[in-house]
Amino acid sequence: MTAPTPDTTEATVLRIWTDLGLPATSVDDDFFVLGGQSLTLVAFLARIQETMGVEVPVDTLFETDLTVAAAARAITQAQLDGLAPDDLAAVMAELDGMSDDEIAALLAQAE
Repeated sequence: MTAPTPDTTEATVLRIWTDLGLPATSVDDDFFVLGGQSLTLVAFLARIQETMGVEVPVDTLFETDLTVAAAARAITQAQLDGLAPDDLAAVMAELDGMSDDEIAALLAQAE
């Protein structure tokens, strides 16, 4: 069985963890198993804020095992939480008006 291809946010997390000296290769890799420590976590959060423009609450990262996939979900949730209700409604309305093919094309562009 082959490992799933990481989405854009997961790929960003993988790259940042690797840059921080954590040899992550899979979305299932665990931060602490790879050797991550509290200072590394602070550096990771700073890099997320710098590269993605979002603050992820540290306690969110401890709700489950801190894997690449879990970190990516926390980042995505923080991005959604940061949207104003009107902005989120506008995005949802735009998506509702798109066909499945248009949405698939948009997602392919994001990768």
